[in-house]
Amino acid sequence: MVLAAVLAFVTNVMVLRSQEETRLVVVAASAIEAGRTLSATDFKVAEVDLEDDLFARLIPWEQASGLSGMVAARAIGAGQMVVAADVRSPAAPNGLRAISIPIDPEHAVGGALIAGDRIDLISVTEEASTYVLADVEVLAVPAEARSSLTGTGGYYLVVAVNADQALAVADAIRGGQVEIVRATGSTVIEVEP
Repeated sequence: MVLAAVLAFVTNVMVLRSQEETRLVVVAASAIEAGRTLSATDFKVAEVDLEDDLFARLIPWEQASGLSGMVAARAIGAGQMVVAADVRSPAAPNGLRAISIPIDPEHAVGGALIAGDRIDLISVTEEASTYVLADVEVLAVPAEARSSLTGTGGYYLVVAVNADQALAVADAIRGGQVEIVRATGSTVIEVEP
């Protein structure tokens, strides 16, 4: 009788212990190809019993709703546990691309631009000055770029563009001097493609 009570107690402790160690994580509901924009239907929940260091690499189920709109950074097999490195934010909103524009701060509103600003990009050559971009969103002014205002590193902006605009920006950067105009709140101008 005492032995049965001890065994029952040990079994209960083991069951409770295993329930305490299991956690809910995100797994792929079906195969997901790299580069695909993700939605809630791409994922399901799985209960796992893992060491803390392994669990820390996975995406907990509580964070699953935040995965909608993210992009698969690599192919993920059906039923595979999703790790943080498997997903990333899209390059830019609305299916746009992101491109950096290296520029001296004095040619970019004195370096006073912030994420969310709208800018125009002007290409200045010996022949003429032309608008390359109009009213595009500044996605980021990375910390290392901001530090260049004090003399360290190179200043640059990251902006959202479509494919044709990306080519125009690359041409402008390679072709001569560029100037950034802060256009936040300004009337939008038309730019010839």
